[in-house]
Formats: sequence, C-alpha cells, structure tokens
Amino acid sequence: MTVRTQVQGELIISVFLEGGQEWSASVKEGDAEDEERRVKELVRLGIHRVFQACYNLAPSPWGTLTGVRPTKIVHSLLDSGSSWHQIRKTLLVNYDLSPKKADLLVDVAKRQRAFFHSDPNNPIGIYIGIPFCPTRCSYCSFAAYPLTSHGHLLKGFLSALRSEIRAVGALLRELNRKVESIYLGGGTPTTITGSNLGELLSLIEKELFTADTKEYTVEAGRPETLSLETLGMLKNAGVQRISINPQTMHDQTLESVGRQHTTDDVRRAYSWARQVGIPIINMDIILGLPGEGLGHVEHTLREIGLLEPDNLTVHSLSVKRASRLKKALDEVYIAHAEGEAMVNLARDSALGWGMTPYYLYRQRHILGGLENIGYARPETASIYNVQMMEERQTIIALGGGGMTKLVSSDLSLVRHANPKCPATYSQHITDGLTEKMNQIRTHILE
Repeated sequence: MTVRTQVQGELIISVFLEGGQEWSASVKEGDAEDEERRVKELVRLGIHRVFQACYNLAPSPWGTLTGVRPTKIVHSLLDSGSSWHQIRKTLLVNYDLSPKKADLLVDVAKRQRAFFHSDPNNPIGIYIGIPFCPTRCSYCSFAAYPLTSHGHLLKGFLSALRSEIRAVGALLRELNRKVESIYLGGGTPTTITGSNLGELLSLIEKELFTADTKEYTVEAGRPETLSLETLGMLKNAGVQRISINPQTMHDQTLESVGRQHTTDDVRRAYSWARQVGIPIINMDIILGLPGEGLGHVEHTLREIGLLEPDNLTVHSLSVKRASRLKKALDEVYIAHAEGEAMVNLARDSALGWGMTPYYLYRQRHILGGLENIGYARPETASIYNVQMMEERQTIIALGGGGMTKLVSSDLSLVRHANPKCPATYSQHITDGLTEKMNQIRTHILE
C-alpha cells in the first residue's frame, strides 16, 4: 500500500506491506509537473525497497530503472542544468543504482554529448531494413525471414524498396536535408548478393548520400553470407563499417541456436574484410546462450581478441515472446547467476583492447537484469547507434520493419513503422508511400 500525506510544505510518501516492512520519504512541494514526477520516483523506490526487505531480495544493480534507454535520464538532467556530480547522486539516491552502474551511465553519456546537434532535423539519419536471413536464430525476434521459405518474396521486396529509396531521396533534395549516417540493417542485408546487391548499393549512393554523410554501415552479421566479391562491393560502394557477428566462438552452441556458420567461417569472413580494406569492423557476442557458462564466454572473448575488431557489442540474452527460445524455455538454461560475471569479463576484455563504452540499452527478460553495451576503439564509435538509441535526431527508416522516428525540437517524437513482412511491405509501399512522405515533409517544415 502507498500513502501520500502533506505536512508543512512537504509531501510524505509511505509504502508498506500489511504486517511487514514500511518505508517513507519526503519531497518538497513545488512545480506540479516536477512534483508529480518526483512522487512517482519515490513510489517506485519505496516499492523496490519494501519488496527487497520483505522477501530478502538481492539489490538490483539497476535499482528502479526498467526502461530501454537509461542514458536518456542522464541527458535530461544535464539539459536541465545538473552537474555531473549531481547527476551521479540522483542516480544513486533517487533511482537506487549501484555505484558501478551510475558511473557507467555517466561515462557513456559524457561520450555521447559530442554527437548531438542543435537541430534534430538537420542532419538526419537513414535506416534501411532488409528483412531476410539465411536461417532464423532461436533467440531472434527481429524482422528476419529465411530465404529458404521466403526467397520468392525477394524480387517484389527489392522493387518496392527501390521505390521508397527514390521517394526519400527526392524528398531530401526538396527539403535540402543533410544525411549524417546511413545504416543497412535487418535481417542480414548481405543475404542479398550479386547484381541485386550492386544495384541496391548504387541507388543508395545516388539518392541518399549527401556531401555531409560521415558514416555508412552494413550489418553483415552472418559470416556465411560474406564472400570476397560481396565485401569488395561494399568497400567500393563506400561502406565504412560492417558487423561480423559470431555471437559465440563455440560451434556446438552455434548449431543449437540455429546459426548456419562455424567459427572458422567467422575467422575467414573477418580476414577477407580486412583484406579488402573495410575500415571499421564490429563484432557482436551474446552472453547467456543456452548451455554456456563463464568459461565459454572467456574462450569466445579470447578468440575475438586475437582478431582485433574495432568495436565489440556485448548483448545479454533477452528471451523475447517472438523467439523460438521463448516457446521452448524448458529446454533452455540461462546462466542468470553468472550474468554479472560474464558482463564484467566482457567489459574487462574490451577495456584491455583499448575500447570504451559509448552506448547501451536494456531489454525485458534480459540476462540477470543487466544491459547491452557497445564498446569502441578511439574514433570508431557509430554515429547511428548513438542517435538511434538516444533519439536526438530524426531517423527516416526504409525497408522491412523500419521504424521512422521524427524528433521535434522539444525532443518529443512521432514513430512510423514499416511492415515487417516483405509481402506486406511491398503492398504498403504501393498504397502508403505518398502519405509517409507527406508526414515527413510536414514534420520537417513545422
């Protein structure tokens, strides 16, 4: 139960379980909006503390924070005039973060400030979703349709995507917008090969590049999709960053989660990418995959360290409703007890390789209640990753499953989602492209 009382210019918030622990705190009366926000924070904190005491729960390192983007709290406090010291204290006291997580948030936010612009609508970012993969991984909940079952939709999808690229390109020229970053995600964009890939890359360069485009990324996550020819095409098209994602360096685990590649494929694709001269290579790993413990993660990190990637993205396994793992949890062991030790091991490895954390986010049902963190060597952090996560810049999203985010000067935003299914997307472009372009135009001209 929660009780709210007023005493001499202060509000007293009390939280208790009948016959159990009680907790209370006060907040000074003031601006109604700020007061209500603070009351909600205290109620959450009180419930958090009472349940910990009554049920002998271990403290959560993230305290009362449950949202996807905890760094947004730090940026908001900084925008309102708080010092870094005050922000850290707020994280510790108001949100009950552990000192380690509070320091992590402050550290990441400090690095991100240099990426923000005064106008969220100039420059902008571009996302292009390619919703095809060789196979569907058991933990995946993204827009990813296996070519074996959905390959017949590829031709129609690419035709629709080319129409959307041309429409967005024309709109950007009409509105005289700069494009800061372009990101091809999915799915696995490099599932598209040969002339199809070449035509797509040429159209992107023609329609979406501007003189101010600083970053071009392709999520080439599945190493079995990469050949010297494909990597050469990416390099010649001006791609500066790719991801080659092992997820783990254990072949048995890769097979069990539905990946169609081996650790040797990872090493081969990485070698080819360096050979053709791709400037920045990111590698993703997932902590807590079925059957893997701390020793498995240690081996994966050791093997990745030998390759010397420029970025490392560390995901803590999150079992989503749409994933195969969610539907077979009785067959899965997730090492929650070891989760924090895994995260710490990955952090120590990344720091030892000269990397620093530059973006992070959290998810529901995540391993040990922890987080996903992107690490980067100096001057290799992804502009798109920061802007997408912190929502300080309009991102126009094309392709299957793309989520356009139209950000206003007050940092409020409107979302517009493209359908995930390739067939539905193709029909959507036929019927709804004009409406989408008008929505973007209206937003930018406001």
